[in-house]
Amino acid sequence: MIDVYTPRVSFEMRIAQRSAEVYADFLIPHLTSETDLLDVGCGPGTISVGLAGRARTVVGVDLEDGFDEARTHADATGIDNVGFRVGDVHSLGFPDDAFDACLAHSMLETLERPLDALREIRRVLRPSGVLGVASVEYGGLILHGPGVEQLRRFYAIREELWEREWSLHPYRGRELRGLLQAAGFERVEASTKYLSYGTSEDVRSFGRGRAEDCRDDEYAEAALRRGLATAEELNAMERAWVAWSEAPDAFAAFAWGRALGWKPG
Repeated sequence: MIDVYTPRVSFEMRIAQRSAEVYADFLIPHLTSETDLLDVGCGPGTISVGLAGRARTVVGVDLEDGFDEARTHADATGIDNVGFRVGDVHSLGFPDDAFDACLAHSMLETLERPLDALREIRRVLRPSGVLGVASVEYGGLILHGPGVEQLRRFYAIREELWEREWSLHPYRGRELRGLLQAAGFERVEASTKYLSYGTSEDVRSFGRGRAEDCRDDEYAEAALRRGLATAEELNAMERAWVAWSEAPDAFAAFAWGRALGWKPG
């Protein structure tokens, strides 16, 4: 997360923080220089740009057009095989059998109809094409350090907001194997990866980011409106995160469920 106390993070830094090597490592071994790759739910395109050197072509798709920085970076660095377009995973607008591989990272947990989305992805994959999906798994949260009770309270509130306010699914990471099989993929392989925050720099950035979340309009206003926290409790959680961010024994890790599946050949 971006530290509110530092200047705006560059796109190059965002690529380093959310790199293809870390977030798409489970799919990369199945890509070649002949792969046409679709990145669904690509967000600002940091992973898409990072995968451009691993595939013949990369197309990033997201509901909102936030691709300007990715396009500028690609132009400046001579990356000419990546493109972006606005689109909905439930109706991608590509012909059948258009891609050899697809990545859907941090996307299925946002959907009420994940099976419909997966079937649409299967449609645009070529026979024997591979899909890699990854979703956060709130059941795998690890927190250690000072004020950990308040930090866990922060996440308990966020989990309630995910489900009740934003209709998100904090436990989708554990469901991926079953979802891919139900959508008609075969040879499904499910796994888990932890993303850890265990250096002074990572702990400081992570803790300050969560402290800022306690004042974020989306989080704070929803928590107050639904009676999940008082203003005093939000202030206390913010102070706890700031203190945690400087603690020498602070550690955090999040689990991500991942799965690979292949379209029948």
